[in-house]
Amino acid sequence: MKLTDYIQLFLGIVIGLAAALLGVYLFLELFTDNGFENGLSTMRAEGLLGKVITIGTVLNLIVFFILIRLKKDMMAWGIIAATAILALITLIV
Repeated sequence: MKLTDYIQLFLGIVIGLAAALLGVYLFLELFTDNGFENGLSTMRAEGLLGKVITIGTVLNLIVFFILIRLKKDMMAWGIIAATAILALITLIV
């Protein structure tokens, strides 16, 4: 692999983590009575933080298909890697 492939893979991971964070933020703002910070602490106290992270990763699916459509294969692999990292985090939390 070339250096540009590693850079694109890293960018895909960053985009995947950012999309998941955006998904968590949108979920907590739109579907809970609390805001983001209060909702996050409430979900953690109730043991639901892993489920919220899982819901947040739904945006990764959309980003993945957009990157595949744009023929950015290494970035799409980065999205897959970010999703795997988030799955491990979900198991830990």
